[in-house]
Amino acid sequence: MKKLIAETGAILLGRKFEVDGFAGRPFRVVTHFHSDHVVGLSASKRSSISIIATRATLESLEVLSYGIPEHKSLPLDYRRSLELENERITLIESRHVFGSCQVLVEGERGELYGYTSDFKLPGTPIMRDLDYLVVDATYGAPYMVRRFKREVNYLFADLVTSLLSKGKPVWVLAYYGKIQEAMEILRRHGIEAPFLMPEKVYRLTRVAVKHGLRINDFHSDRSSEAKEVVHDRWYVYFQHANAARRGPKDVASITLTGWIFDEPIKKASTSSWESYYVALSDHADFEDTLYYVEEARPKVVVIDAYRSSQRVAKMFARELSRFKLKSLVLPRVDEALPSED
Repeated sequence: MKKLIAETGAILLGRKFEVDGFAGRPFRVVTHFHSDHVVGLSASKRSSISIIATRATLESLEVLSYGIPEHKSLPLDYRRSLELENERITLIESRHVFGSCQVLVEGERGELYGYTSDFKLPGTPIMRDLDYLVVDATYGAPYMVRRFKREVNYLFADLVTSLLSKGKPVWVLAYYGKIQEAMEILRRHGIEAPFLMPEKVYRLTRVAVKHGLRINDFHSDRSSEAKEVVHDRWYVYFQHANAARRGPKDVASITLTGWIFDEPIKKASTSSWESYYVALSDHADFEDTLYYVEEARPKVVVIDAYRSSQRVAKMFARELSRFKLKSLVLPRVDEALPSED
């Protein structure tokens, strides 16, 4: 059996490509800008011939201080195949964060390798007729199902509307990428309040808008416009989930998380201010992950246990065995990085 995931977390497709991790191969692919997918990027920048990603991802990496040297940066549009050292690579669309992609590689002998990276449905094309499919199974346990996933966008927007109507500014806490998705959701549902954010989030949002997200009336909290908006107290502030919370105490906060399965919205009981958790995820849940693999029907499924856990990955493998799908869990280690969701 081919080794398709290294202990470093690198996904190994064909003989020439390392994806989302370092393995000393000539070509590094970055599927998106989340921290668990840029592992070992400094080493790849030193040793790889080229770093391949979508233009949106490469520009986002620059904002997030992971900039790629210009002579090694190789932007690749979706569905445009590129042949490198007798292997062919294609980036396939993925619904996760703006600029994210799946990876398809055709090896020297015509064998087909696919890697979903992080994704959710609907909106992610399913790669079929593969010899090997490496799949993200962050939520691969059967109990990790969000029955309300088709309604949660509306419920999130409705909560923000309700809080703004009380005269409270709203703080939204989430990871990069999901922040911009949340902005677009609120605009799509008719929320017109200005959006404020730290400078880095503002710069990342400009990249998102450049590449197609529909977000308007957003401002850096350093700008003169922001000072006027704060005075009016009718705004939504977006901040990274791990950043130290700052700002006035009389605001409402909403944390977006994928780790709630029993209900779409939970009110925090220990917070000194009005605070909620909303189950808005940018990952497929168990049902959607299983559906993807069933539809893809690859010859071999490799479950990524580096970015989730051995326990959950093995639970997903057991489920696949019920459908006569051959699978294995890699790498065989106990430690895994937490996924950004």
